[in-house]
Amino acid sequence: MWIRHLSLTNFRNYRSQELELPRGTSLLLGDNAQGKSNLLEAAFLLATTRSERAGTDGELIHWDALGEAQPVARVAGQIERADGPLELEVIVVGRPREGGGTERVPASKRLRVNGVPKRQADVVGQLTAVLFTTGDMALISGAPAERRRYLDVMLCQLEPSYLRATQRYGKVVTQRNALLKRIQEGNAQARELDFWDGELASEGATIVEQRAAAVAALAGHAREAHRRVSGEIEELAIAYQPRLDGWDESAASDATAIDGALRAALEHGRRRDIGAGMTLTGPHRDDVSVALDGVGASSFASRGQQRTAALALRLAEARVMAERKGELPVVLLDDVLSELDEARRRAVLESLGDWDQLLITSADADRFAEGVAAAAAFRVVAGRIGAA
Repeated sequence: MWIRHLSLTNFRNYRSQELELPRGTSLLLGDNAQGKSNLLEAAFLLATTRSERAGTDGELIHWDALGEAQPVARVAGQIERADGPLELEVIVVGRPREGGGTERVPASKRLRVNGVPKRQADVVGQLTAVLFTTGDMALISGAPAERRRYLDVMLCQLEPSYLRATQRYGKVVTQRNALLKRIQEGNAQARELDFWDGELASEGATIVEQRAAAVAALAGHAREAHRRVSGEIEELAIAYQPRLDGWDESAASDATAIDGALRAALEHGRRRDIGAGMTLTGPHRDDVSVALDGVGASSFASRGQQRTAALALRLAEARVMAERKGELPVVLLDDVLSELDEARRRAVLESLGDWDQLLITSADADRFAEGVAAAAAFRVVAGRIGAA
């Protein structure tokens, strides 16, 4: 699977850009703040329909376009897959900026597959992609939400049922939290939680089951990838940690058992939830443990160790996607060699392997002189891309 052509209009700092991309490895070279990361963001947007960097959709629209009568950003890609070509399109439509202000505008997205409008659930996963960024060190040292999102983004591309479950689960938690506050204020009865507990357990069981299976699949690939990218210095281990008392890994593949455990946990924790005014049990509180040589990586890992561990998780993600989908995903690596010593840089370059399409950004072409000699090279300057 690979992106043959990218078309950007008013996206980030790209006013208008048409780019033909080859199979194999491509280097995107340029100084900082020229648009290299924005290009990877555009490719990942086609796969997931969401930006990993933008707080709101309006941030994706080129600043100068916000003064137009109808601010619109467009990202389109021509995709080559094993079952034939495909065209994906994400259009971000914003409201005009009034009074020449500096604030971003509200915006919404429209999605198309082969020119036909589609819902998010019908677009996500048509193109599969893995994105590594400098912020990925938070997968190792950051809050549990970072690791939950890592699993969610991967699984939403692989399983439409997972995307639907997470969408419904989020709505159930919102409704249950609102009811908890009403109970707290004396405007509702605790027994009214019965319905929402059932809904949360049902959707939550799907999420927990699929996450547990994903982490089990990721673990071996992550361990092997880390051996390569670290030069076999340390061993990486990951494990799923649901927010369920007495979690038994043997029940991880039994959705009925998970449903029952969630129902029991919600009932047991009702008084605590009412006191807090929020739901404190469920997959929205789960975590993934990450250890190097048996010690929690968040406790002692250097920045270089965090970076190589995070890269190993991303490469493992790509391998799991390939196993599930039957074809390799597009791999996007943003400034992957920064903050690494020479030995780790060499190990990373030697470990990248063969992908249908690998896009790598860097401000320093010399770092890749020996590692990826056969790569195509592009120069990115102020939102314009040309051959290097």
